[in-house]
Amino acid sequence: MKASIIVTSFNYGAYIERCLRSCLAQNFSTDDYEVIVVDDASTDNTLEVLKKFKRFKNLRYFLNEENKGVAEAANVGIREAMGQYFVRVDADDYINEDLLPFLSRYLAENHDAFCVSCDYILVDEFGNKLERKYAETDPVSCGIMYRTDLIRNLGMYNSQFRHREEEELRARLANYYRIHHLRIPLYRYRMHKNNKTKDKLAMDQFKEYVDLIKKNG
Repeated sequence: MKASIIVTSFNYGAYIERCLRSCLAQNFSTDDYEVIVVDDASTDNTLEVLKKFKRFKNLRYFLNEENKGVAEAANVGIREAMGQYFVRVDADDYINEDLLPFLSRYLAENHDAFCVSCDYILVDEFGNKLERKYAETDPVSCGIMYRTDLIRNLGMYNSQFRHREEEELRARLANYYRIHHLRIPLYRYRMHKNNKTKDKLAMDQFKEYVDLIKKNG
């Protein structure tokens, strides 16, 4: 199998249907990719929404019995992934139909790339466009396609990081982390009142941890 889309979710039942519809509408053979949902012990209607998608043969979902955080939820998906490449999508976001073909082709043609990111568009709670963002200068943790075997061999995400898990990965892997950027906005990053990144206290705390990793090399 060529690619896996890993969707992590915690209480995003209001948004996950739009996310999954975009993931399942890729311009890619359904035999060549899968969608893996890892629900991190949601207490809302997420499971009911997931059941609507049972007819899709290339979708699987896993339910954590207790909340383990986004890093470990992503690791569950990576361990289960059958794709040569994988890309993470948060359950409150959605993607362009060409994300998989563009990013997978790029990695196939550029063997020196550890991973490749795409640009993204900020949208509001209703999907209205707010602003285009460039991943090279304003990186986010999703919309980045990795070589699955490399991430597994290098230890995956640090499950202790409930925020800034992508920054920790970059800092820990340092010279291994050769990211390329594709300047096409293929990812839609939804802004709403429940965004995980709006927890400023937690974000600042985990930034201190990342800075320590960078300092100690």
